[in-house]
Amino acid sequence: MRMSTFAITLSVAAGSLLALPALSNYAFAVQDQPVTIGGVESVCTGVGSAKDNPDWKNYPVKLTFSNMAGENEASEHIAITQGGKPVMETDCDAPWLLIKAPAGHYDVRASLPGGSGTRTASAAFSTGGSGGQQTVNVAFPGRAFGAQ
Repeated sequence: MRMSTFAITLSVAAGSLLALPALSNYAFAVQDQPVTIGGVESVCTGVGSAKDNPDWKNYPVKLTFSNMAGENEASEHIAITQGGKPVMETDCDAPWLLIKAPAGHYDVRASLPGGSGTRTASAAFSTGGSGGQQTVNVAFPGRAFGAQ
């Protein structure tokens, strides 16, 4: 009996998913769409007219990603921890990640692949969970791959 390529692919994919650990604190961020990851609401944005959405002012923390020259960076992998414990992890293809997190102190670690290897950067912030928006810049060393 012959199995179809589709059936084989589906079986392999299902088996691979079962082999992955539970990632309740991880999700891919879809640009300009709020998502809740690990109990923290966030939105990946900062490009085009969508960055001017008035709803974005309701997020108490605005993480911005740039290089040391102040140029925006995108396609970063972001991990946020509190007290050394993972809170949320995501990939963002824009230069801002807006966060609505419960009150507390948080650490951010971001990584960015590039032509000369992965660059990493970190920052820390505290939030009361609401109030005016604070901007926290996460600056990567060097310049973007291919930048002049």
